Amino acid sequence: MYYIGISAYYHESSVALINKDKIICFLKEEWLTRIKGDNNFPKHSLNYLIKNYKLDNTNIKKICFYEKPFTSWWSIFSYSIKNPILNREFLINHIKNFSNGSIFFKKHLKDILKIDSNKIIFSSHHLSHALYSASFLKDKNEDLAVISIDGVGEGITSSIFEFDKNKINSLETTEYPNSLGLFYSMITDFLGFNVNEDEYKVMSLSSYGKPTYYNKLLNVFNIKNFKLNEKYINFHKSVNKSFSHHLENLIGSPFLDIDDKKNFTKYSNIAASAQKILEVAIDLMLQKTKKITNKKKIIICGGVGLNCKAITQVARNHNDINIFVPPSPGDSGSAIGAAFFGLYQHSKKLNFYHKSPFVGPNREDIINKNDLNNFFKILNTSKKNTLNEIYKLINSGEIIATYLGKSEIGPRALGNTSLICNALNKKTVYELNNVIKKRDKFQPLAPMVLEKNFDKYFIKQKNIYKNQEWMGSLCKFKQIYHKTFKSIAHVDGTLRAQVVKHGDIKNLLNFLDKKKIKILINTSFNISKDPIVFDLVDVYVNMKRMNIKYLYCIDKIYIIK
Repeated sequence: MYYIGISAYYHESSVALINKDKIICFLKEEWLTRIKGDNNFPKHSLNYLIKNYKLDNTNIKKICFYEKPFTSWWSIFSYSIKNPILNREFLINHIKNFSNGSIFFKKHLKDILKIDSNKIIFSSHHLSHALYSASFLKDKNEDLAVISIDGVGEGITSSIFEFDKNKINSLETTEYPNSLGLFYSMITDFLGFNVNEDEYKVMSLSSYGKPTYYNKLLNVFNIKNFKLNEKYINFHKSVNKSFSHHLENLIGSPFLDIDDKKNFTKYSNIAASAQKILEVAIDLMLQKTKKITNKKKIIICGGVGLNCKAITQVARNHNDINIFVPPSPGDSGSAIGAAFFGLYQHSKKLNFYHKSPFVGPNREDIINKNDLNNFFKILNTSKKNTLNEIYKLINSGEIIATYLGKSEIGPRALGNTSLICNALNKKTVYELNNVIKKRDKFQPLAPMVLEKNFDKYFIKQKNIYKNQEWMGSLCKFKQIYHKTFKSIAHVDGTLRAQVVKHGDIKNLLNFLDKKKIKILINTSFNISKDPIVFDLVDVYVNMKRMNIKYLYCIDKIYIIK
């Protein structure tokens, strides 16, 4: 019997399929529609699972949505209706979207799949975050608490949970509009970046600044009582602008040209100040959670969990506990949490566990052999020569596209769907980052390394080391390597190093290790602003547009025709 979890309508829509306690398959809707951040009902992903796993009413035990739709809609509506004239624009838009939103989840589902109504259930937003995140830890009955922090879900902006044997207890919540996530998104908007997409750019930019606006921003977000000053927010009034003119009066003009040196300094200082607010607020939540639960393992999830700089900084202040962040802590990963909620409702046990971030479709199952022959030609004639040929290409300064095994679940490519090159080749690293990927100048690329080599090159922070498997926390090179690898580190010396323990890319790294290439550069296999590639058509189009010649796929190297 199968359990299905679905996340949709707000951030990246996704679908998860589990059987007993195992993840069978996970899909993001954007992979199939090619619309970045697609938040529509995931009909393409659901149809893919129905077709490939022959799903119907007889073999589906439960289908669970990741939150409670009416509660989610009403919580925002009831807040905004208190001042209907001031919030008129937002209210009109909120009402217009009623028929397209999650309230009609059952209808949208039944348009695709004929399923008994009693098999359709609903989890709660932050509980879905918590269940997904906890699935990476084998023992969920001992020393485990969860902090979930995001923008908003069902009117809740943060939650603290405690796992007690086979029960999950909600201990504390914060209510809308007092949201740490929305505060950070508001600063993202102020700096001219895209809300719900470019928060990572604010995090990167913060490394170049000093928190000179910290005291001013404390007027906006009070970290002691976790409250937003409504004077400075506008997201409850407008659908286009999340901050008011009062924020402009407080910290200056928004939407400036960040490439101008003077503006860059100002904006990096604002980013550093917002980052410090985030870090201090998370630290206070950790202190509170430790006090009320006395747990030694604390998960941080929700969209704010993607801020690996904050996770790393806060962990330094809490060496007495292990801090864990899953590979996809935002709403997308919550589809898996929703599926596990369906299982939990049935079994009343928290015995689900998985350790790998590679849970997407297997590439061999979706490769069209005609596309492979039409788009590519084989470089090597023998599988035995593949790794040696890749070594020669990488050693000579080439960039290799990888299309291996199963898709990664999170927003960061982890080797199966990546562009890779030699970390020591500064010219190639520059070309990949600045010419091909067109990343901002304040965003260096990330290295990947075998676990056995991590201690040689990097300083290990033990209480967050597990998160390095999916770049969920930062680290630093040891002093001796600072100059050698300066081009791939942030200005503050930190970097998102990936420790490779899973996936097909591990075989390549083991081979390159023998050839004295210890560290590769890894970035996602996609053009900027596009979703990561899914099928061979995407692979071909992206390689053509980025002028990438070589593809590592199913034990062979291909050259694009």
